[in-house]
Amino acid sequence: MRAGLRIVGGLAIALTLALAGCGDAADGPPPPSGPLAEAFGDLGGGGANGSLGVGWVEPRLAKQAGVGTALISDALGPNAGSVVEAAPILRRRFGFDPLAAERLMSVGGSYAFGLRLDGVDGRRLARALVRDGGRARPTDEVDLVDIGDYAVVPTALLRSDVLGLGARDAFDRDLSVLAMSGRARAALLGRGDRLLDEPIYRAAADCLGDVVAARLVPDRLLLSTELGIDLVGMGVGPEGEVLCVLGGTEERAGQIAAALEDSLAPGAREPRTGTPIGDSVAAVEVTTKTYDGVEVVRAELTPVAGQPPGFLFGTVARGSLVPLINGS
Repeated sequence: MRAGLRIVGGLAIALTLALAGCGDAADGPPPPSGPLAEAFGDLGGGGANGSLGVGWVEPRLAKQAGVGTALISDALGPNAGSVVEAAPILRRRFGFDPLAAERLMSVGGSYAFGLRLDGVDGRRLARALVRDGGRARPTDEVDLVDIGDYAVVPTALLRSDVLGLGARDAFDRDLSVLAMSGRARAALLGRGDRLLDEPIYRAAADCLGDVVAARLVPDRLLLSTELGIDLVGMGVGPEGEVLCVLGGTEERAGQIAAALEDSLAPGAREPRTGTPIGDSVAAVEVTTKTYDGVEVVRAELTPVAGQPPGFLFGTVARGSLVPLINGS
């Protein structure tokens, strides 16, 4: 199952590459490549700029870069993160190990509406959910399991310390989805318009580059504040952290770039805690460009030696990302 889904994403990216060499598309930027772009090719839920948040981690790459369980949880967002944190219990009770996944993807906003685990056999967990009263419906691709109302957490998962997810699920030998709604499940199964077909997500994949963990949050879901942009992306890579602010006007991009240069300078202070930015960030480089019609502001953060990664993910939980972007 998983191999087929991943091939579909790869073929889609290849087709986009081929089309980029034809007609007017030859004048556009080269399509993004790499694991994050492939993930966007495998997710549905597109159709509106920046309307869907995404969390993404490939545990193998993350481990190589020294990214631990706590940071994986932060990248996936609340609810999905609880599945990762409950890995020891889930593994013991159901043979279900989130940390053994080949790829983890969540969709949502300020919190996750669902989590997809590629390479994880969830059939034993599915049987437990059916025993709890769930209804199983086999399809050509996966077995769908519905239990309770929207956002209900089944007993088997609730007793395993999982939060928010499990009302609408999907399972196969090498694919599992835990979601709170049918819409989130469909997006995680790649149904509907693909995220990779949206310029804002192509721009995000290009901007974030070779990160090993990423989180994207729509503008309006950051403290319920309109920032004059569409989407904010954060990532952790082998050399540091990356912040991408996407959408809006060229004038707004210039304002944000200037604000980030000041608010992320080592002499500045973290807006919520008041601690010096220099305790976590040694240097920042801010650049702007237009990618496929999308305004992009990119801030590359070099961490202080010995500091663990995750500064940017932490700003979401603390509520300090908006003032960093606004320079206030």
